[in-house]
Amino acid sequence: MGDRLADKVVLVTGGAQGIGAAATRRMGAEGALLWVCDLDAARLAATAEELVGTGIEIVPTVGDVSDVEFVRSWVDAAIAWHGRIDVLYNNVGVSRGGLIGELSDEDWRLQQRLTLDTVFFCTRAVLPHMVARRRGSIISMSSGAGIGGQYNLGGYAAAKAGVINLMETVALEYGPYGVRANSLTPGPTATEPFRAYHAANPGAEADLTSGLDLRRLSTPEEVANTVLWLASDESSNITGICVRSNIRSASARPR
Repeated sequence: MGDRLADKVVLVTGGAQGIGAAATRRMGAEGALLWVCDLDAARLAATAEELVGTGIEIVPTVGDVSDVEFVRSWVDAAIAWHGRIDVLYNNVGVSRGGLIGELSDEDWRLQQRLTLDTVFFCTRAVLPHMVARRRGSIISMSSGAGIGGQYNLGGYAAAKAGVINLMETVALEYGPYGVRANSLTPGPTATEPFRAYHAANPGAEADLTSGLDLRRLSTPEEVANTVLWLASDESSNITGICVRSNIRSASARPR
């Protein structure tokens, strides 16, 4: 247990599992007062029970952050309880495969709604409260696909590129009010679903990691460390950047 986020009110979207849960644990261990939402009620309850058992303060809420009314009520509840929001971590996102010429309207909209709209709705909702206090940190999950595009994931790549640009714009518009906004690309990460997929497809993980800068998957805990740094005052002069970590290099790699 540390104090790098002592008494800071931190909102996390999609915090029930994977990278979201790892970041929730990491920030909670550093003293954050956590408000965590997710659509998976069972996993959220399990994560909350685990953290409460270690002395971490968490308010779990089941809800859909692509629903603007839910977002407003969630943020309002945190403000009513604490009177402030110090950190917002936007973690929700979804991908659907498909070439651009073959992608359905439904899959396109799903990816934009859950990956980009969620970031916009939550960011817009917390901004007035951060501006009023002249401080705040907004962190949003992007992807290497949002930097260079990705074959068969064009809808997802477009949404994640939008996340990077949105954070850059928020940094530009609200930096004078003390609000910082940054994004990060975790690179392929060894979450349970990711591991399960590659376990069922022998050779897929080796093929993927051979093209990564570190030749291995990132871990959820490593990504959580970056989120913690961006949330903490240790990055107090960092805004408008995308932290790129262990993504597939654009240059040719030996096989």
